[in-house]
Amino acid sequence: MRRILIIQFILMLAGVAVSWSYQGEPALLPAFYGGAIALANTMLLSRRVAQAGEMAKTNPERSVYALYFGVIQRFVFVLVALGFGLGYLKLAPVPVLGTFMVAQLAYMLMGTRQVG
Repeated sequence: MRRILIIQFILMLAGVAVSWSYQGEPALLPAFYGGAIALANTMLLSRRVAQAGEMAKTNPERSVYALYFGVIQRFVFVLVALGFGLGYLKLAPVPVLGTFMVAQLAYMLMGTRQVG
């Protein structure tokens, strides 16, 4: 999981650099915000998988429910965090969503690479 976080962090920095070069200094904070959401999402997943692994030793059914709850938790977290950033903080949507998508795409690609 550490490797995925490192790759996401590098891609987040690349997204920040691209946002800065195209939209200037006002795009720095939104780009960092979008990348931070993706990193936090991955850390939530990592924590939940570790908890489910421990639970599986004693109660496998409960560990599956914990993973399902983790999916819902991460979905709500991303929805609320993006809503807060775009709605309340009024951050520019392109850098926020662009950096978030690039970092999440890295997570998905690394996940499929590890499975395959």
